[in-house]
Amino acid sequence: MPSADEKDLIKRTIAIGGDTVECKKGGPVVVNGKELDEPYIYPGNTPCDDAPFGPITVPKGKIWVMGDHRQNSQDSRYHMQDSTQGFVPVDKVVGRAVVVAWPITRWATLPIPDTFDQPGIGNQTKATAMGLGAAGLAPVGLGPAALGLAGAVPVVMWRRRRLTGGTTGR
Repeated sequence: MPSADEKDLIKRTIAIGGDTVECKKGGPVVVNGKELDEPYIYPGNTPCDDAPFGPITVPKGKIWVMGDHRQNSQDSRYHMQDSTQGFVPVDKVVGRAVVVAWPITRWATLPIPDTFDQPGIGNQTKATAMGLGAAGLAPVGLGPAALGLAGAVPVVMWRRRRLTGGTTGR
């Protein structure tokens, strides 16, 4: 799904295999019939006014992702006409974002939002079973931003090498 000159995307997992996701113009994102409260959406953006969709059922082994900058994000909505239909295979997930590193003025950790703790969504257990972690549906904060930033690059590189058998595209 990334553009030809990029290898990785940093997006939020909104729905996983078996979930139904939709968003109508002017409305919130809805997963399994429950409206999501998404406080992390970039100020001034709306959940999906520029690209309404659904309802869509996410196939098993896939995820549906959306960016925080909804009006400027090449996320699952942008790729609905591609061969992937906007879905990302779980085995292509290389990790979770733990910090905001750019721009420097916004350095921060990424805490787990309460979005997916809402009753009725119930996909935390499924996310764990898929290997996305106990909080696999959202980025996780693991400590001070500097520590996270210093640890993020080696972990991503190690995981990419492990998944690609030692090649990183260099």
